Amino acid sequence: MDDNKNASAELSVTDLNSELESVRSKLQIAEQKIMQLELSLLQSRDFSIGAAAEVGEIKVGHVKTIEQLKDANTHIKNHLAHIKRLEEAMMELNRASALNRARSAELDRVYNSASWKIGRFVMIPVRILRKIIN
Repeated sequence: MDDNKNASAELSVTDLNSELESVRSKLQIAEQKIMQLELSLLQSRDFSIGAAAEVGEIKVGHVKTIEQLKDANTHIKNHLAHIKRLEEAMMELNRASALNRARSAELDRVYNSASWKIGRFVMIPVRILRKIIN
C-alpha cells in the first residue's frame, strides 16, 4: 500500500507541477496582456494630449482668422466709403466743369459780338491814356 501512496503522491506532485506550469504560463500571458493594455492606454493618452494641443492651435488660428476677416471687412467698408466720396467729388467736378464751359462759351460769344468789338475800338484811346498815366 505504501507503493500506492508513493505512486499516488508522485502522481499528485507531477499533476501539481504540471498545473503549476500551466498557471505560470497563464500568468505570464496575462502579464503580457496587461503590459499591452498599459502600452495601449499610454498611447491613447498621448494621442489625446496631442489632439487637445492640436485643437488649441486650431482655436487660436480660428480666432486669428476671425480678426483678419474683421480687419478685411473694415478695410472694405472704408474703401467703399472712400470710393463714394471720390465719385461725389467727380460729380461736383463735372458740374463745375460744365458751368465753366458754359461761362467760357458765353464769354466767347460776348468777345465775338459786334458791340464788344466796337466798344473795344472806341476805348482804345482811353486804354492808351491809362497806360501812360500809370
